[in-house]
Amino acid sequence: MKLSVVVPCYNEAASLEQFHKSLSEVLQKEKLSYEIIMVDDGSYDDTTQKIIELNNKDKNVKGISFSRNFGKESAMLAGLKFTSGDYIAIMDADMQHSPDKLIEMYRKLLEDPNYDSICAYKSNRSDESGLKRTLVAIFYRFNNIISDVKLLPGASDFRVFKKDVKDAIIALPEKTRFLKGIFSWVGFNTIYVPYTPDKRIYGKTKWSLIKLLRYSLGGIVSFSTMILKLMGVISIPLFIAGLLNFVLLGNLSNRTILLFISILILWLGIIAVYISRIYSNILGRPCYIIKKEIGFK
Repeated sequence: MKLSVVVPCYNEAASLEQFHKSLSEVLQKEKLSYEIIMVDDGSYDDTTQKIIELNNKDKNVKGISFSRNFGKESAMLAGLKFTSGDYIAIMDADMQHSPDKLIEMYRKLLEDPNYDSICAYKSNRSDESGLKRTLVAIFYRFNNIISDVKLLPGASDFRVFKKDVKDAIIALPEKTRFLKGIFSWVGFNTIYVPYTPDKRIYGKTKWSLIKLLRYSLGGIVSFSTMILKLMGVISIPLFIAGLLNFVLLGNLSNRTILLFISILILWLGIIAVYISRIYSNILGRPCYIIKKEIGFK
């Protein structure tokens, strides 16, 4: 198999047929062997049934159906584990990732053997609200300040990469994943290319503001312990200041006590986030549970 295309799906029944038609036409024009692995992440519409219908018509289409919604990161991981291609691509099913752009990225990777991966980044975010653009910019800036893993602003999950990159990613044992950071962490030579998302044909984005904030926080926690170290450094002068206040004045003022309590509550919240991540990984539960496999021998 030359190219495996992993497609995470969540309530995408309305768009899958058109998506399959557009992608298949482009891949067949390239005259290469390929497979399209659609991963139904616990949809409550007919996404799984639509994948079965597509598999009946086109054996290049294969599918995985989860027992419930585990999240896009888990869907991408499952798809990667089932791929058999020398090159792997990840793209969304909502028609915002262009099949023509995918082939352009694939060709570029073939032409230059020095590179192992190509990642598309959003060059234009004008279709997003001002608040969302601001929060996204803050996340990338903050992450790149405190984290050892640097992320290109606007980097997406729309990628094409070699099998070696995939093998490195699926070998990691961690349960809670932030794939953008993992791609950077495993290394390999990567090219970044700009793209403008096509217009969504059906439905609306699955990413609410709350989900984006939770996703961003998970990414920061996954690849940085600087906040914890900073907490330890700040605690020393605060302790000294409180001790001097007590020794010199004989008491601690209400303002000082209120400041200490506020900082303590903040620190406890930050520690709780890291502990919850540790707890999730210690439990050893799988990242996903597969209910049905479609088209795999």
